[in-house]
Amino acid sequence: MSRTPPLAVLSRTTWLVALLTFACPLLTRAATENSVTAAREQAEEALKLASSPRGAAHLIRLHTLREDLEDLTPLVKTYAEVATRRDTDPGTRATAWFLFMDLERSRGRLNKSSEIHDSSLGFIGDYYVVGGFDNEGKAGCDTDFGPEAPNLDLSATYPGAKGRQVSWRRLAAGPTEGYVDLASAVRPNREAVAYALTWLEAPAETRVALGVGTSGAFRLWVNGEKVSSSDHYNAPRPDQSRVSVRLRKGLNRVLLKVCQESGPLGFYLRRDPVARMRVTLPTTLPALTKGPSAAPQPLPTVTSALKELVAKAPADAQLRGEYATVLDFFRAFDEREHTATVEADRAAREAPQDVRLQLLAASTHRDDLNLRRGFLEAALRADPTSTQARVALAEFELERGHPERVLELLKPVVELSPDSAPARLTLARAYEMLGESARAQVMVEETLQRLPRIPRVVRNAAAAARMVDRPQESIARLRVALALRHDDRYSRVQLASQLANLGQVEAAAREFAQMLSLDPFDNATRLKLAELRAANGQLDAATAHFAEARALSPDEPEVYEREGRALLSAGRREEALSSFERSLALRPQNPALKEAVRTLKGESASTGARYLTDTKPLMKEADSYALEDAVYLVDTSYVRVQKSGLSGRLHQFAVKVLNTRGVDAFRTYPVTYSPDRQEVRVLRARITKPDGSVVDSYGESDRNINEPWTGMYYDARAKVLSFPALAVGDVLELQYRVDDTAQDNLLSDYWGDVESVQGVYPKVQYQFLVEMPKERPLYWNEKKLPGVTHTREDVEGGSVLYRWSAKHVSKVVPEPGMPGWAEVAANLHVSTYRTWDEVGRYWWGLVRDQLTPNQELRSTVDTVLQGVDRKDQKAVVRAIYNFVVTNTRYVALEFGIHGFKPYRVDRVLARRFGDCKDKASLIHAMLKVAGVDSRLVLLRMRNLGAIGEEPASLAAFNHAIVYVPGFDLYLDGTAEFHGARELPSADRVANVLVVDPDGKATFSTTPEARPEDNATRLTMNLTLRPDGTTEAAGATSVGGQMAPEYRRAYRAVASRKSTFERSWAQSFPGLTVHDVKLNDTTRLDDDVQVDFKMTIPRFAEALPGQLRFLPFGTGRSYTQSYASLAERRFDLVMSGPWVNSFSFRYTLPPGYSVAELPSPYQEQTPFGRVRVSYRQEGNQLLCEGEVALTSARVNADDYPAFRAFLGRVDQSFAHKVTLRGPASPTAER
Repeated sequence: MSRTPPLAVLSRTTWLVALLTFACPLLTRAATENSVTAAREQAEEALKLASSPRGAAHLIRLHTLREDLEDLTPLVKTYAEVATRRDTDPGTRATAWFLFMDLERSRGRLNKSSEIHDSSLGFIGDYYVVGGFDNEGKAGCDTDFGPEAPNLDLSATYPGAKGRQVSWRRLAAGPTEGYVDLASAVRPNREAVAYALTWLEAPAETRVALGVGTSGAFRLWVNGEKVSSSDHYNAPRPDQSRVSVRLRKGLNRVLLKVCQESGPLGFYLRRDPVARMRVTLPTTLPALTKGPSAAPQPLPTVTSALKELVAKAPADAQLRGEYATVLDFFRAFDEREHTATVEADRAAREAPQDVRLQLLAASTHRDDLNLRRGFLEAALRADPTSTQARVALAEFELERGHPERVLELLKPVVELSPDSAPARLTLARAYEMLGESARAQVMVEETLQRLPRIPRVVRNAAAAARMVDRPQESIARLRVALALRHDDRYSRVQLASQLANLGQVEAAAREFAQMLSLDPFDNATRLKLAELRAANGQLDAATAHFAEARALSPDEPEVYEREGRALLSAGRREEALSSFERSLALRPQNPALKEAVRTLKGESASTGARYLTDTKPLMKEADSYALEDAVYLVDTSYVRVQKSGLSGRLHQFAVKVLNTRGVDAFRTYPVTYSPDRQEVRVLRARITKPDGSVVDSYGESDRNINEPWTGMYYDARAKVLSFPALAVGDVLELQYRVDDTAQDNLLSDYWGDVESVQGVYPKVQYQFLVEMPKERPLYWNEKKLPGVTHTREDVEGGSVLYRWSAKHVSKVVPEPGMPGWAEVAANLHVSTYRTWDEVGRYWWGLVRDQLTPNQELRSTVDTVLQGVDRKDQKAVVRAIYNFVVTNTRYVALEFGIHGFKPYRVDRVLARRFGDCKDKASLIHAMLKVAGVDSRLVLLRMRNLGAIGEEPASLAAFNHAIVYVPGFDLYLDGTAEFHGARELPSADRVANVLVVDPDGKATFSTTPEARPEDNATRLTMNLTLRPDGTTEAAGATSVGGQMAPEYRRAYRAVASRKSTFERSWAQSFPGLTVHDVKLNDTTRLDDDVQVDFKMTIPRFAEALPGQLRFLPFGTGRSYTQSYASLAERRFDLVMSGPWVNSFSFRYTLPPGYSVAELPSPYQEQTPFGRVRVSYRQEGNQLLCEGEVALTSARVNADDYPAFRAFLGRVDQSFAHKVTLRGPASPTAER
């Protein structure tokens, strides 16, 4: 629904709160002194320059201060005086009346505002309208679509845009602030043309000035004669053009044509003078007769008058700044020309010491952020003490995500001017973004105590109360905000929403009604009000509101659809059906609604609705879960599968949230779908409060689910449903459908799914139903579903219904290091495939043609293998693998079929990027050219958990790699920095489907690494000094799963020293690294070798005559790293087995000897082994150790023994060596 472009920030009032607020001045402090002073200065300038168009600029600047002022009386007096002085410039007078009208709305004086609107400004509000017509390519303004004919017929129809037929109708709402919102009334309302028709009745021939402002180009006719036009596409503001025309005695036809490209669609039209000139809409149109010409004469506007003044004094920066201010407000220029920005920029550069002009230029640079920052910084240079400049720059830093920069800008301001509301509130936002929520909250509350009658302060305080779950306090503050600014739309929307959430239906309805009185064109609010009434049993009132919405927007299909749903919920089926059919007539491409209508008519089955569960009988059963965060009353999925494998899914869940953690978990809910091939329909999103009241509203947004940080790009999106009304004790019930809308199945006729029976919340009732054609059998994992019952029954239409159900499904409490979800939770795995060979044959048929090499690929293989002995196939494999890993980036474009099918290998090679399937295919094709046999492999990554061999399915896998059977070697082309023998741990002990070239497939599991495959050795030679300092030279050899991380960390030669220093600094604070050398880290087949030299202060504890130190440099914390939990319910899964060995050779200081050595220790267990030993060789001490983890998975029953073993390992490294120094002279005597 379209919104009216406001002339001012909006506000509101409740009379009682207003009385309390304004009757208690002792409760408040003075407003920001800067704002009061600035308002006084601008008021004085406006009064002084009232006889010039320059006065308008100062009125506009004065108006921008209203949010920081308690008392608006000075503004009212200024506007009134300027508007009524005899010598006031016409453009300045009109500006004063516009702002005066807006101010009276803010003060809640709607009758006075309406009087100014009608009598002082002469806005015209009664029209017949017709549209929309096509304005694609801005071609519509010079096209006569029919309404420009001399003789008009209100019953005539015209061919509109998008094949619609359109006709005249009376506009069902009138403006309250001058703006006529055509976007509410006509469809389409983008790249559209619309006409508005009215009559001015004059008692005698006279001249009148018409002021026009439109949302784009326009044409204006009076009595059939074109009197004004513009081809500028701009935002609508009053009096962007003015023309004087002659009116005949009697009725004068006025026709306005508005041509819009994007954004608002509407206009302002007023006449001056107003006296004795009546606006009328005759029911029978009078014919145009010959008579005097309208004799149009263009009139100056406040913008054009200022332009002339600037032309006469181009060096006057202040004048140019005033011109830019007026331009920016009235927008009387084509938006593509950025005239306001150009003029403000020039004024600021001509007066670099003028803070106001720098800030003006910054505010107009909405697109170029660098220029905006430049002017903000220039303002601060011009006056480092300027609060306005500091706040503006701070707000910019917040927008750019740099809250830390705000502190130095605003802390001094708050200290010197503690009553600066903008500074305090911006600083509070910075604290919030820095994670200091409590501090931000305190600052907002303190600001409210200081400035309880500043609108923006009260609004922020209301939001703060809402954030900490104090709804009544938030509501009270919102009421104060509305008492201060009656037309504050934000506060009124928040108040209405919060009242509705609390079940205060009548109070919420009153706020919605107030919004409609302020903006009668606001059909979005009108529909919310109607739905609120309908959801709470007030159907007659709801019907009246829906009727108003239809009258305003008769061609908007959403109005009819929402009315139909409300009627259907109330049991008025026939009326609902009528509304749905009208919506479909307006938007026939709504398949969801089509199906609903067919269902209502009994033309199709209910597609699963009969299998949904009534949640009310389950409420008592949920009481036994009172200690949980949330509990599902029901979790039901119904899937109807067609012969083609395409399907439609109906999902119902009802969850009771029992504490704030539960509320946070279900505040939003994403539904993933592919917009090109699927449709999502929300059938019910309802919150039932503990008192039985119902909230039927929710938020909805669409977002992509791309992961650019991992190179993943999908054609899928997520429809995110949000439930701001959800509170502790509520029951959220959601029903939605996801239907395939494509004509073909990307995966032939396959259908399959993996469904989680268990989750992190318990479920009172669970069921999963699949309706299949009888001729299409379904397979599932029958042996792995304890506690789940299954039934099979024939249903009408030649289908079979498979049903899996369970009662009181326990939750799974996740643990760190637990196996994948498929191993710890009950999962239902269903598929139309019976054997893995069927899966393999299908997938091979999908990828086979993508593997054909071209000449470029063959040449590339020759280049890669230059210098490689082709008879050494292992060397060939390493060279090709290293080429693909190093020279192709990981970027996944998972669009359409390419979510399953790789791109052609020649294309992957040419683009030098691809996803796992693409890289695996490229390795496979290059190996084939080189004469090496390999297989493509589908893989289920280890973190998902192992599945059984039944059923066969494509849904189980999420990765693709390559297998070289000659070496029993798996290769992952996406594993950057990994060598050919360093398969990532995520790919080990993982389920795979190895697909042969004929499509035969083998389901198996990848092998775990051996401990020696992941070996790390550290050797250090250390020279001790008597003060505990140590000079150390050492070498580290890293192979296996840790080697890629070293290659990644040390790939930049320039930063190797600092990287090494950071990695050792935690163990040895204050160390100094003298040298770090690595072997060639681009040689992925070699272990990483690091040689280093460093000085370690305080390595040993220097005591009188003694040195004490840990023999292996530091202690070890294997228990904390691998077994931090005291006990486990699930097995512990680690990244892989490994072995670490250490050799530390110490050269003792002269005269020192070993006083105490720890005892050697050795232990072998099923989990691993440990060995430490010590021996003295002359003035040297050799300490050697080895720790091996030989099993990467520990059974939960064995976990206590494993943890105890790690404790003994840690203890064996915790004993210190003591050295005795030479005897002191005192001791010898």
